[in-house]
Amino acid sequence: MDKTKEQKYLAHVAAAIEQRMEELESTIESNEQSYRSMQKYTVDYKNELDKYEVYNFHQNMNYIDKRSVLETGVLKKLAYQKEVPYFAKIGFQFAGENEQEDFYIGRFGFADDYEEQLVYDWRAPISSLYYDFTLGSAFYESFGKTFPGELKQKRQYEIENQTLKWMVDTEESLNDDFLLKELGRNTTNEMKTIIHTIQKEQNEVIRDTQTKNLIIQGVAGSGKTSIALHRMAYLLYRQRETLTSEQVLILSPNRVFSDYIATVLPELGEEELQQVDITTLGKRFIEEKLQVSSRQEEVAELLERPLSDKGLNFSYKRSTEFFELAKAHLEKLKERFYIDDLELSETLKIEKSVIQSVIEQCRETALFPLVKEVSSALSNTVNSKRSSKVSMLEKIIEQKLKQRLDIKNSLQEYKGFLKQFPLKYQASTKRSFLFYCDLFPFLFFKLGIEGIEPMMAIKHLVIDEMQDYSLLQLYVLNQLFPNDKTICGDVNQNIAEENAAFLNELQNQLPKSRLAAFNMSYRSSYEIIEFAKNFTTNQQITAVKRHGKPVNIQTITTSEEKISKLTAAIADFLTSDHKSCGIICQSWEEVEALERQLSDYSLSKFSEGTSKMTEGVILTTVQFAKGLEFDEVILPDITKKQLTKKSNAIYTSCSRALHGLTVLVTSGE
Repeated sequence: MDKTKEQKYLAHVAAAIEQRMEELESTIESNEQSYRSMQKYTVDYKNELDKYEVYNFHQNMNYIDKRSVLETGVLKKLAYQKEVPYFAKIGFQFAGENEQEDFYIGRFGFADDYEEQLVYDWRAPISSLYYDFTLGSAFYESFGKTFPGELKQKRQYEIENQTLKWMVDTEESLNDDFLLKELGRNTTNEMKTIIHTIQKEQNEVIRDTQTKNLIIQGVAGSGKTSIALHRMAYLLYRQRETLTSEQVLILSPNRVFSDYIATVLPELGEEELQQVDITTLGKRFIEEKLQVSSRQEEVAELLERPLSDKGLNFSYKRSTEFFELAKAHLEKLKERFYIDDLELSETLKIEKSVIQSVIEQCRETALFPLVKEVSSALSNTVNSKRSSKVSMLEKIIEQKLKQRLDIKNSLQEYKGFLKQFPLKYQASTKRSFLFYCDLFPFLFFKLGIEGIEPMMAIKHLVIDEMQDYSLLQLYVLNQLFPNDKTICGDVNQNIAEENAAFLNELQNQLPKSRLAAFNMSYRSSYEIIEFAKNFTTNQQITAVKRHGKPVNIQTITTSEEKISKLTAAIADFLTSDHKSCGIICQSWEEVEALERQLSDYSLSKFSEGTSKMTEGVILTTVQFAKGLEFDEVILPDITKKQLTKKSNAIYTSCSRALHGLTVLVTSGE
């Protein structure tokens, strides 16, 4: 490998970027001076300027302001790119050509002042050669055309501060040593981009522009969330004329996770995407002033006290049985329209079979709008035989159909529906209060009775941790957001229930859906994943061959011994070069007890109110650790019996660890 030649090219690119930055800085400074001059002029001569001159000045100032914002964003990209201009190179010989051409691939593309493309964006069509092919015959597609040829070279670089520290040639999409080096790094407070380590199967999903509803089922540590976010970056890059960051919404499980993933898109050159939790999102679609209980409190109740009334209520409202009963109830309501012939007068009636036939041809599905559509259609049908005015007849039919329907509003009907169930499953007796587990069932009723205008302004919805949501919730979300979706998660990390049919049922609910499955785990060491497999029914999970220290399983007999071994584990962490250690408990009682017992240590507690990822020792439960990763994890309250059973919660907890896992085992049940 000609390292001198590579160093010269790196210096050339860095110099070109530096020159561009200087030009931009000069332009931005000039723009600011022009803006200030215009602003001063309009103030100094405000009494002498006519309204057209004032308007023109304001338009010019607005243009300068927008241009400065744009150029400042470009300058920020260039500042990063100057330090790390690219991470790979491919040598490609086009079919019919005698020489190979070199293409350097980076986080962003860059062309010099002579329009020579020195670096290609990782999302550019030609960059797919790097991710999709080994050396030999290859092709890429651009603007509907296929460009075949032969991939002659693939080279990977480690560049830091404009310095070439390491490079390697490889036949594969990624050199094993390079991959293991990247995976062996410590955690950070922010999710890292994966453009250096994207695998072929991941790249294929990221670049999928055809699927309307893409479902990503990925085992713990498979990179499913990263794949979803990189797919958004790719779509925003390729569909700039039709898709903007404001038109993408992420449904996020909690505020810590939102903060953790917030920097991925900006680091890829796109604007930060708006994120929302499911409770806030659901409340946007109701006019009623309702207070909704905490989702996290109800989840905690289910996990820690599953047989309590609250736990059973939450669990049942998630069930397929409850969903089917809700659907059946709405169908029964529709049957009220044609339960009997409709008597309009002593001499005029409409047979129930006619009403049913008209309903089956209607476009409306919500009952209240359906009343109007059916009334109009029936009045036209009757009027063809009678001389009475259509408008008068339509009003009579509409009034009689409303009487048959006998529904005041969706909320009252939903609460009435719940009265058939035992008391623990019924709605809160507080007038303006809903349990979280009733929010989306209520929206389901609202969709079916009053109708809800879908949010068409959102062109792409990303749903993370899909297994945390019921099929009813996902059905409602599909109705509210009928445009494209990327849905990701791991059914084996469903800590609320076990539903083997979940993926099939979800695919049946979503039109034009595709399932992409990833079974390779890249996060945890081989030893940690092999241990975690003991707790999951998914034995297809495969660990990348990154070896670490064995899982540290310690038996404890007393609370004093537990604290002693916990403090020893924390001390080991504090003297290591690792940055984060998660102590993941099975209950909040355990969290609070350890918080008191470990008061001598500086601990961060992750709970519902936590909004930012931090380093150091973190004390939390699995419901808040989901989706995050730590250099080390300690499970302080595992029983001997639990070691022999399948448990999604323990599997999820174990797989949060990158490098070290300590399990303290008691003899309890």
